[in-house]
Amino acid sequence: MKVSERWLREWTNPDLDTQALAELLSLTGLEVDGVEPVAPAFDQVVVGVVTSVDKHPDADKLNVTQVDVGEDAPLQIVCGAPNVVAGMKACCAKVGATLPGDFKIKKAKLRGVPSHGMLCGATELGLPDDGSGGLMVLPEDAPVGEDVRRYLALDDQVIDIDLTPNRADCLSVAGLSRDLAAMANTAWKQPFEMVQLEGQGACPQAVTVSEPSACPKYLGCLYQDFDAEAQTPLWMKQRLERGGVSPKALIVDVTNYVMLELGQPLHAFDADRLQGTVDVRLAVADETLVTLEDKDITLSPNTLVIADDQGPLALAGIMGGRDSAVHDGTQRVFFESAHFTPQAIIGQARRYGLHTDASHRFERGVDPALPEVALNRVKQLLQSIAGGRFSEQVACVDSAQLSAPVTIAMRPALINQRLGTQISPMTMHAILERLQFAVSGGEADDVWQVTSPSWRFDMQIEADLMEEIGRIHGYNQLPETPVTAPMRLPHVPETEQEMSLLRRALVQRGYYEVITYSFISEEQHRQITPDVTPLMLQNPISDDMKAMRASLLPGLLSTLGYNQARQQSRIRLFESGRVFIPHGDQLQQIDRLGGALTGLAQPRGWEGQDRPLDFYDLKGDVETLLSMNGMLDQVRFVATDTETLHPGQSAEIYRGDQCIGYLGQLHPKLTNELDLNGRIFVFELELDALREKPLPQAETISRYPAVQRDLAFVMPVQQPVQSIKEAIALVPTDWLRQVEVFDVYQGEGLAADEKSVALSLHMQRVDRTLEDAEVETLVQSVIQKVAETAGARLRDDAH
Repeated sequence: MKVSERWLREWTNPDLDTQALAELLSLTGLEVDGVEPVAPAFDQVVVGVVTSVDKHPDADKLNVTQVDVGEDAPLQIVCGAPNVVAGMKACCAKVGATLPGDFKIKKAKLRGVPSHGMLCGATELGLPDDGSGGLMVLPEDAPVGEDVRRYLALDDQVIDIDLTPNRADCLSVAGLSRDLAAMANTAWKQPFEMVQLEGQGACPQAVTVSEPSACPKYLGCLYQDFDAEAQTPLWMKQRLERGGVSPKALIVDVTNYVMLELGQPLHAFDADRLQGTVDVRLAVADETLVTLEDKDITLSPNTLVIADDQGPLALAGIMGGRDSAVHDGTQRVFFESAHFTPQAIIGQARRYGLHTDASHRFERGVDPALPEVALNRVKQLLQSIAGGRFSEQVACVDSAQLSAPVTIAMRPALINQRLGTQISPMTMHAILERLQFAVSGGEADDVWQVTSPSWRFDMQIEADLMEEIGRIHGYNQLPETPVTAPMRLPHVPETEQEMSLLRRALVQRGYYEVITYSFISEEQHRQITPDVTPLMLQNPISDDMKAMRASLLPGLLSTLGYNQARQQSRIRLFESGRVFIPHGDQLQQIDRLGGALTGLAQPRGWEGQDRPLDFYDLKGDVETLLSMNGMLDQVRFVATDTETLHPGQSAEIYRGDQCIGYLGQLHPKLTNELDLNGRIFVFELELDALREKPLPQAETISRYPAVQRDLAFVMPVQQPVQSIKEAIALVPTDWLRQVEVFDVYQGEGLAADEKSVALSLHMQRVDRTLEDAEVETLVQSVIQKVAETAGARLRDDAH
């Protein structure tokens, strides 16, 4: 927010220079981004009136002027400005003046004609271009001979303040000065007398509010019979410009001025363009509106609009429409002064690519008591400038929907304990009163009841009051208290796998950890998790960050693509984070570990084995993670077919009946849509499953020799080898120690749709040496169980 220092000091004037004032604002939580002078240094520039204009005898583009600057005789000045005319008032730099850039004005001759000064344009004085195309034209009532710096109030500074979202009450000169007065402990006074103007006759414009929860207060009145030629006063234009608002026309300028002054956005409609009743309602699907910026938008059903019988007139609390805007020929104006709740406005402006001063304020919250005050101030200003008459107000107010001031129980002793201070209760009481809080309680009371004023809607809990006392007392006055706390090493149960170990394992396998946003675009959500309904943000950072991710892959793949675009070919990335999956009325927040990789299986070396990654390289990385908590023997990989992954190159990971993750190659179609290169492999695992770790159990080491038997089974090509291992696990025995697959064969001696899988059985007892008979019995049991359960037969030459 930008504010004129002179304007601010009209409300409260602490005995501080500009720099000290800026430091005080920053130290109390209202960070000052910068302080800029309104105009650069110059002197001896006064208001002059051009009394005559004659052509230069020897130059077609020059004029010889006589300029009255309030001295005994007029000054003869040669001027080349195209807009110079007799009778105009302009800025005149006298001989001896110094202009910006250390440019000194001296007596001179231009093409033989003496010139005793210089008529100046706005840019020559270091001021913004006023669009006059030459000399800066001053108002007709500018006093001749008056110093221009004094007349235009140029000895002023513009303070640029970066407000945090919770301090919307300071988005006005009144609010900012009120806080400054509390900080500096100086008097605060409204610099004008607010006179309550009575309306003349009932307002002919009917108003209704269909959405009182979004607009609990809507006021309006009609303005007519005013001077349509009246111009915005110079002082108002200056304050608007210094507040970052461009002056336009009187009606609009007054509403903007009151917004900067008091903090209440208002809107003006051309009353003759309104048809029927003005209604505050939600838009109907596919309704359209052309905004004041000539932007044609299609409205969403949950957008709050101001409408009449013909359709939408304005986006409520954001921007008016072109068709109902006031213009040069407007004869009757309907003013709107309303209170819109932040929940109704948040995110709406960004949805339509807009950002206005009104939406900036309503999104953060506006004092619900302001609409009456602001509308009366508009009346007061317009009547003093353009005359005219106002109707009585028409009002739609739902008091039950208006937020009421909050009363908070406050414990002074606890405030001192938390701040580490020894502020007396009397001082706390005084600070709260300077902030215009109502305090019930005295020095002897342990608990006070503190009621916030209507504009401090950010006050909700005792900690908020603690912050107020701390910042007004002075953050720089809080004592430096060493923090003492017992050192406690984190306790990680033996049954929990540490996340740091999982990270280290991936780093050792060549992965780099990344951290990406939890917010993604709707398009990314649709591409990667099409079967999940996205959770949409009400107030997203940007259009590309509207949805909460339901997978880690969007961020990983975006980062992978970023690296590929910078000539990186071998990429291995991983991320641990949370995903968000709506499930009915509930939201599941799940911690996951995901990865994305592409390129060569190993870094390029002198041996020249440039083998590209394949599915089994990825599976090996995932099996490493699963083996770290002894889970590998408990899981199975099941082939899957999804829109995201390549069929035949992907699998889901199950532990029992629970799917704990997946892995595979990214579908080529999706690879092209995401503008990625080559074969991309991805995985995603549930972190809770990886964190679980069985408690280590001691086992007796056998002193007796182990026995190994190799078997080869013939099975269909499409059947997973896992089915054989699962069948063998059903054989009742406690001394079959390990089943190891060591060969898969296809070719001569087998049908085209068959494969041979060779595996080793490792058998060992802890109490005695195995006998041949019992080994043979176990082997036959294995062969029989595999045949019954997995449908695989023993190869004729295998046993």
